[in-house]
Amino acid sequence: MGDNIFITFLRLTGVKYTDSFSRQYFNEHPHKYNLFGLSSMLSDYGIENAGIKISDKNEIRSIEPPFIAHTGNDFAIVETIDKDNIRFIEGNKRIKIPFDEFLKMWTGYTLIAEPDKTSKEPDYEIHFRKELFSNLLKIVLLSITLFLFAFAFISNRSYLHLEIILLMILSLGGIYISYLLVLKQLHIQSNYADKLCSLFKYNDCNNILESDAAKFFGVIGWSEVGLGYFISNLIILCFLPSFIPCLLLINIFCLPYSFWSIWYQKFKAKQWCPLCLAVMLLLWGIFIAGMGFGYIDLSAISFWVLAITGSIYIISILTINMLIPVIARSSNVENIQYEINSIKADEDVFMTLLRKQPRYEVNKNTSRILLGNPDANLLITVFSNPHCNPCSRMHKRINELLEQNKHLCVQYIFSSFNEELEISNKYLIGAHFQENGEAKEIFDQWFEKGKFNKEEFFKLYPVDTDMPEVGIEFDLHEQWKEQSGLRATPTVLVNGYKLPDNFKIEDMHYFTNIEI
Repeated sequence: MGDNIFITFLRLTGVKYTDSFSRQYFNEHPHKYNLFGLSSMLSDYGIENAGIKISDKNEIRSIEPPFIAHTGNDFAIVETIDKDNIRFIEGNKRIKIPFDEFLKMWTGYTLIAEPDKTSKEPDYEIHFRKELFSNLLKIVLLSITLFLFAFAFISNRSYLHLEIILLMILSLGGIYISYLLVLKQLHIQSNYADKLCSLFKYNDCNNILESDAAKFFGVIGWSEVGLGYFISNLIILCFLPSFIPCLLLINIFCLPYSFWSIWYQKFKAKQWCPLCLAVMLLLWGIFIAGMGFGYIDLSAISFWVLAITGSIYIISILTINMLIPVIARSSNVENIQYEINSIKADEDVFMTLLRKQPRYEVNKNTSRILLGNPDANLLITVFSNPHCNPCSRMHKRINELLEQNKHLCVQYIFSSFNEELEISNKYLIGAHFQENGEAKEIFDQWFEKGKFNKEEFFKLYPVDTDMPEVGIEFDLHEQWKEQSGLRATPTVLVNGYKLPDNFKIEDMHYFTNIEI
């Protein structure tokens, strides 16, 4: 799978990232296809950036690569600029063209970014450990599989038989080609599959694979059957070499399929699938090899040998058939999430749903507990109970939101709904009004663990709760609670409107400049 423009830029600039998170983050971003979205993503990675429009295109020489340039219908990452040529990456291809030719395709819109030592993926260390464990697990599973096959291959002294080695090579080739066909069937991007499918002038692998004839009995895809078939071949060749005559008998029964496939592509579809043709060649290659080495011997095939061999093929094919829908659903999740995010990020959609929600009277004077940018257009009010666990999780999410976006204002209104716990409200209010710079740390520590033992926490972080402004602010919170009638915490309001159920507080990242 090729890298997208976002990952490619991170790699070129040396920013720390993990492939799995960054790929998912890009794929699910609602604005990934415009400069605003790319700029937003870079900002989330702590990379200072700015979008500019250059009128005099010759000034491109004054910009230090790498940078992102808009080329009409796509974006390119400019790597180097010399006297006569420009080298850039577009669509996973590294291209070098004359300087003047690039200026013709460049619109002048450019995204310049300057990462520093602090620039990195959000929660990079956590994602790195997860990806490392995932990769190690894959390596262990692959190593065990290879060891078992190698052990069987050596134990059966198959390395002394050229014919077995040749059949294994053909089967491995079949596994790879069938794997590429499965990727095409699932619409998973593969540069190798695309290159092989473009070998002929008039061809389209997808048209063949998506036709009704591409499924066995309309249920199991021929690509799945092929993958299961070649995997079964490899299992028999390594573990049960005495069953090779039965393997070749099954191969003979598969050969008529090649005639039908070629006829279908030539006369019905009138298009060629190079990957499908490669599978046909491998089927005939196995047959010719078996004939040449004299392995086709019906007398060596018993009922039990045939039953065991048939079971291996059936189990392999059915297992792959059951896994394909799981992989397909996983592959479609990102696309579905992207479509959902794109709809949710539409200001008109958000405004329509927001204005259908209950509205409560609230402004920046309702509570002076303001976090983030107090001059922001968007006021996110959070009605919170200092002692509720969901409120603790909400506080952590608010921290992450404010770290990613400096143009939001979050307002806290506290209520414990219990006279004995009112001191907690006053404590957090007092912490905010302190001028010693500890307010954020106190809030973070309180919601993480301090609320479980408030008396000990009060000693650890002393706060004057008898200040006049604390009492005034506390009364404001209590009055608003009674006037609003709200009792559920945490409740999130956006400029007074209750946040629609379809949205999360993290989605406010896309609406910093909206006018409500």
